[in-house]
Amino acid sequence: MQPVEAKRIFKEHGVRYTGRRKAVYKCLIETRTHPTAEELQSLVLEGGCHVSTATVYNTLALFCRLGLARRLPIPGGADRYDADTTDHLHLRLDDLGEIHDVPDDLAEALFSVMDSKILDQIESRMGISVDRVGLHLIGHRGSHE
Repeated sequence: MQPVEAKRIFKEHGVRYTGRRKAVYKCLIETRTHPTAEELQSLVLEGGCHVSTATVYNTLALFCRLGLARRLPIPGGADRYDADTTDHLHLRLDDLGEIHDVPDDLAEALFSVMDSKILDQIESRMGISVDRVGLHLIGHRGSHE
């Protein structure tokens, strides 16, 4: 990520541009591993920018609050983070503590078989309006016999 691009993105989201924030964001958007704050800190340090754990957590909290990232909670484990804030399907592997993006075509196929009448019933019975549907899959590494 070029400094000009980072400055533009930060300005659009009301984030003050600093070298450390840029380094954290750059590492976050360049990884597809959905890192923990500590993993992200290691990536930033490897990139040559000294950043404290507290700064990484504070920066991630700011990014999440402003829509530049999302926090992915892991029950019994460290939260993971994703710079892709578009609606997309995740697969959480509990045995490894990992989160992976499900390929878009498979996610679309899964959502296409949902019956919209069920959503209508949920809205009617609960007196609410469903704006969008979120789903995450939970599994483990191994055979799928």
